[in-house]
Amino acid sequence: MEMQLKTVESQVVPLKTLFSEKFDVDFYQREYVWQRKNIEDLVNDLSTEFLKNWRPEHDFKEVAKYDPYYMGEIVLSVKGDDRNSIIDGQQRITSLTLLLIYLLRNYGTVEKFPAKISTLISSDHYGEDLFNLDIEERRTCMQALKNDGLYIPNEKEPSSVKNLVERYNDIGDCWNEKITNENVVHFAYWLMDKVSFSKVWTNSDDFAYVIFETMNDRGLSLTQIEMLRSYLLANIDDDNSKDKNRDAALKKYDNLVNRLASITLSSNSKAEFDFFKTYLRSHYAQDMSQSKGSTSDFVRIGKEFHRWVRDNSVALNLKTSDDFFDFIVQLDYFATKYEKIYSLIQQRKTDEFLYLIVNSDYSFTLQPALILASINYQDDDKVVETKIKIVSKYLTKVLSWRVWNHTMISQSSMEAKIYDLCKTIRGKTVEELKPYLDSDPIEKIELDNYPTLNQQNNRKLKVLLSLITEIVSAESGKPDYMMNHKDDPTEIEHIWCNHIELHADECGSSAEFSAARNSIGDLLVLPKSFNASYGDDKYSDKLVHYIEQNVLAQSLHFNKYENNPGFIGFIERSGLKFEPYADFKKEQIQKRGDLYKSILEWNWRK
Repeated sequence: MEMQLKTVESQVVPLKTLFSEKFDVDFYQREYVWQRKNIEDLVNDLSTEFLKNWRPEHDFKEVAKYDPYYMGEIVLSVKGDDRNSIIDGQQRITSLTLLLIYLLRNYGTVEKFPAKISTLISSDHYGEDLFNLDIEERRTCMQALKNDGLYIPNEKEPSSVKNLVERYNDIGDCWNEKITNENVVHFAYWLMDKVSFSKVWTNSDDFAYVIFETMNDRGLSLTQIEMLRSYLLANIDDDNSKDKNRDAALKKYDNLVNRLASITLSSNSKAEFDFFKTYLRSHYAQDMSQSKGSTSDFVRIGKEFHRWVRDNSVALNLKTSDDFFDFIVQLDYFATKYEKIYSLIQQRKTDEFLYLIVNSDYSFTLQPALILASINYQDDDKVVETKIKIVSKYLTKVLSWRVWNHTMISQSSMEAKIYDLCKTIRGKTVEELKPYLDSDPIEKIELDNYPTLNQQNNRKLKVLLSLITEIVSAESGKPDYMMNHKDDPTEIEHIWCNHIELHADECGSSAEFSAARNSIGDLLVLPKSFNASYGDDKYSDKLVHYIEQNVLAQSLHFNKYENNPGFIGFIERSGLKFEPYADFKKEQIQKRGDLYKSILEWNWRK
């Protein structure tokens, strides 16, 4: 069979020529999304340009001498039938059609109003009004606007229909009062003859998409998500007799994007964009290089993931229509897991997903990437939740070790390590995943010295102390994650009050006193109300009140070691060296620091 020669042609044409053609909108076009500001700009620009030329003494023929107004490129795919598909320009053609309807309805009875305006909107087709821009879901609305100037959408109609009605109403609201019955006929002729477009058309659907992608990449008028949507749908058969057809794929893709858009991320990033980058990097990227000027998978996915998918279609096994459909199904599956991660974080059920929440409280944004990498397509809910627990606990181990050792846990310091680990855990089962992460693949975990509180690590140490408290609380049978105390906010409490004179025998300088007081062994996490009431008291006066607080504070008091079977049982099981103290000096601060370290190490071994 002889291959069809792909052609591209162009011509500058006036509105009356372009709008005499018949159009539909191809599958990879967006909804009608113009807002009031777009319509205001259109009406203002057109009326202003017209009024620069018009004079009351002009007859209609003078319009031929008026300055033209250029409306940009309209790209079409010639289908070989009566209608051409709009590749680029749907928003303008739709909006100008609404403007023509407005003119016809409000000024159509003015003497000598051009009858041709009506034919630029629709034509008679065996007694049926057939719109030149024909989109099935919009027909009823467009007919009502043309006939009555009014339409009330029902709840089930798509957003485009509701938008059409709102934008039509906007035209009346922002109409230029200087265009009246006196000059509206001049305006109508100017609009038809002097408003012009560059009409670009091609005879190839494939090449039409290339034009579409190139224009929108350069103009940034479509997002990467929309461009990926267009590419995937362009490769899926438009055969409604098949289960895996284009319409079903479109609905699934748009549904997953809308769901993702409803997620609010603490980083203020858009979740729908974050998901695509995170999923593609964690599951498919091979080259994770982030060096300056790199064109690695990691970098390209971050900049242009829609192009990366297209350029790596073979590696992604995207060959047939069914392959492209199945890829969207997989996207939907992993989007639900991404949603689940953030839903669990929001629910803050620390009895089941403590480490997931701790990592979020550390403000660690790379957690979803590692979790998604561990999940295999079609893992059931039980397996997914098990993997979330395994991966999040390992991450808490790494992050807590870094916080303890004053090592950074920012995205920039951890990104390369996390995504390298993503590559190594892809495809692992639950049985393979846990022992692999237990081997400390990122870095060897050793708790050195003792962390000290400062302005930079206050939030992170508060999370770390809350984790230590929760380990003891949960093991004692009374979970109490201090970061969940939203109604009674918490803060870091110094066991030593800020009175150096009480410790002059041990601290020869203010620097030595401050170092001891800010060491982790002298710290607790307690309600702010406690600190306000007792924070300035000496230890012997505070001690009686500690017994009313969380288990880590209670463990300083002798009474905690009597008639507390849950706590005593935990000490016996763990072998941890808890001790009550009647007095609290530098020696006890060091012992408490050792205890906190031992609690973490014991927990990692579990």
